[in-house]
Amino acid sequence: MQSLTSNPMNTTTSSLTRRSLLRRALGASGLTLGGGGIQRLAFAEDSAAAAGRDLLVTIFLRGGCDGLGVLAPVDDPHYRAARQASLRIVEKGERPGLAIKNGYAGHDWRLHPDAAPLQELYAHGDLAMIHACGLKNGTRSHFDAQDMMERGINEQKNLGLGSGWLTRLLDSLPGTGLLPGLSAEGAMPASLLGCTRAAAIANLQDFSYYGDDRQMKALRLMHAQSGALGAGGNRMLTLLQEVTKKLPKKPDGGIAEYLPAKGVNYPEHDFSNTLKTVAQLSKMEIGLQVAAINYGDWDTHTGQDYRLNDLVANLAKPLHAFYADLAAQRQRTTIVIMSEFGRRLKANESGGTDHGHGNLMWVLGGGIKGGRCLGSWPGLANDKLDEHADLAITTDYRQVLSEVLMARMRGAEVATVFPGFTPGSPLGVV
Repeated sequence: MQSLTSNPMNTTTSSLTRRSLLRRALGASGLTLGGGGIQRLAFAEDSAAAAGRDLLVTIFLRGGCDGLGVLAPVDDPHYRAARQASLRIVEKGERPGLAIKNGYAGHDWRLHPDAAPLQELYAHGDLAMIHACGLKNGTRSHFDAQDMMERGINEQKNLGLGSGWLTRLLDSLPGTGLLPGLSAEGAMPASLLGCTRAAAIANLQDFSYYGDDRQMKALRLMHAQSGALGAGGNRMLTLLQEVTKKLPKKPDGGIAEYLPAKGVNYPEHDFSNTLKTVAQLSKMEIGLQVAAINYGDWDTHTGQDYRLNDLVANLAKPLHAFYADLAAQRQRTTIVIMSEFGRRLKANESGGTDHGHGNLMWVLGGGIKGGRCLGSWPGLANDKLDEHADLAITTDYRQVLSEVLMARMRGAEVATVFPGFTPGSPLGVV
């Protein structure tokens, strides 16, 4: 390494070697370098200025959630005719849908029977639902739809945009702290593409820097360099030290299991573990402002009758626990749930539904005007459907996100976050 450092002709080789060293050193921890290399971890250090700011948690339901299987007008004759009882929400029987107030006019609106924890939040006024919402592009490709939504755009020609919408949001926020952005997964999503203020931390119980000589050597090597490389090493070391210092310890010095707020019990599920990571980092007050989470697979072409039950239950119960766990931070926490597109109105011949268009978005938080269904419901009559097959979209997904950003994320520049998009009349989400 010394000879590489001293030879200016080997600068690139030296840099790559250091990056490889750091990746190996951090390989056992939950802190992950994204595809952009060390510059992804160039954290701002103004944690004091960021303390007390709002936290935006985005939950992406990968695979295309069937919004009409989660919230539906159960008395609509078009809905009834399009699906057998096992693939729709029903009014009566062994598992009737959960009635809600303030649904769209003219119909009996009900939630999936396994969404009871979310029905409670809706009734309390903390949860708002926006149906017939989504990406107006109309693509049926999972990859293209997810990529466009995570980049905050509506046209495939703009896929060359080199950043995600959460990246641009963080870049527009003042006073960001030590860890402004988080992917609670093993990698960065496209919504944080190009971010210099975010890290991927899947499990805080595996997060440590002490006792690993290779890791410390790599960090000290970076720290000793000048310019951006040295700054990155310094910030990385600071982040590791600050997070590790705040983590609960066992008598042997290892990382103790996270204890949620009194009376809160997360169900045993991977989604619960992801939410616990976000809750724990939020409570550490190290400047967390944005967290991105994935949950799925919602691609229910087959076996939707039992698969959707499990998916809804394992979304609703952990999310309810997470919201209770963050009771002390509730007034400054907003959770947005979205999916790349909905499913077809008509069931297929394989006991499922195929890729559709319009869908359901959820917004949950202490500052949300919940207990209402917002936006415009287009109806399910054939002449009202998109291409005579799918729920039409009456609300652009960016309209919902823009209202949240303008009201909850102080300093957010919506025109920068969503280039080319002009928000319409407010839905009244916040």
